[in-house]
Amino acid sequence: MSTKKKRSKFYTIYFSVIIIFFIALIVGAIFLFGWLRSYEQSQPTTIVNSLISEYVKPGKYDKLKKDYDIELSEYETEEHFYSLLHDSIDGKKITISHSSLKPEGIDDAYIIKADDVKVLNVFLKKHKIGKGYDVDSIEVSKNLLKTIVINVYKNTEVTINGNEIADDLRVDGKLPELPKVDAKTLTPPQTITLEGMLCEAQEVVAKDNGKEVEVTANGGTYSVAQTINKTVAKAVQDTAQNAAVAYAAYMQKDGSLGELAKYTDTSTPFYKNVASTLIQFVKNHNGYKNDDMKVGSLMKYSDSLYSCRVSFKHTLILANTTYPDNFDKIVYVLKNGESYKVIDMQNPQTNG
Repeated sequence: MSTKKKRSKFYTIYFSVIIIFFIALIVGAIFLFGWLRSYEQSQPTTIVNSLISEYVKPGKYDKLKKDYDIELSEYETEEHFYSLLHDSIDGKKITISHSSLKPEGIDDAYIIKADDVKVLNVFLKKHKIGKGYDVDSIEVSKNLLKTIVINVYKNTEVTINGNEIADDLRVDGKLPELPKVDAKTLTPPQTITLEGMLCEAQEVVAKDNGKEVEVTANGGTYSVAQTINKTVAKAVQDTAQNAAVAYAAYMQKDGSLGELAKYTDTSTPFYKNVASTLIQFVKNHNGYKNDDMKVGSLMKYSDSLYSCRVSFKHTLILANTTYPDNFDKIVYVLKNGESYKVIDMQNPQTNG
């Protein structure tokens, strides 16, 4: 074989090897790039940032809830979910931070923040095969959740956002210890506590024997009114107010014990204690007045026992000097036929 042919064969093999090497190098680079890209995309921070780009920044909260089946309280609404995220996120700087708090079975967790407020928790699990992570679940951050309290009565039906509240969530309140009353004959008030709600403004509807009754809201606390005969309600409130005013006057020697006795059951320990009390520390004054009278929170424990809260400012006057004192009591009234008598007064903070 000639030298020229040998050189030609050598260069053919040489360049073929080089070409194959470069092809392998390119294929390897492509494979490595794809693997790195896939690996990067499956990493926790990339996944969470992708959620932000795809759902959070564009405000696609309905799609986020649907795609990741975000759980809400059974008494909540999806509209509240969308509204909460809009109010918490829109126009804010979105960032993420790693969270060391994660449920059992979760491999990694991140928090999505709007400015400095925690909004969403993202929980991730490792792939069963290979490396990388998948989103396991997403939840609203607990610092945004509210607790709703509903004060209600045993025979009253209550729904929230159209959903009837389960009986096992109704907890009997403490009954007052009172003279001349058998606690076994009383119906205690009840409290319903709903945790994990998205906002304080809820649609609470109550009915008594199918008839809707008034529900008043104070922040996240809702109070259901009882169905009480208007004539009885007025008599109870008038008796409680008159007794409270007479009591405040008597304790400063501005009224007689006989005036208090008009509205009080004189056989009760309450009256006997007042009657036997040596009135001391009476301030020197030559007049008094009552302002800011409030009589509310009417409650029915039975057909014969009622209570209401009486509060007012009892001010003693001496020349140009005044000595204000805040009167605030839960007043218990016992109905006997057409007669209404106070059987006790208790401070609100000690009244179960």
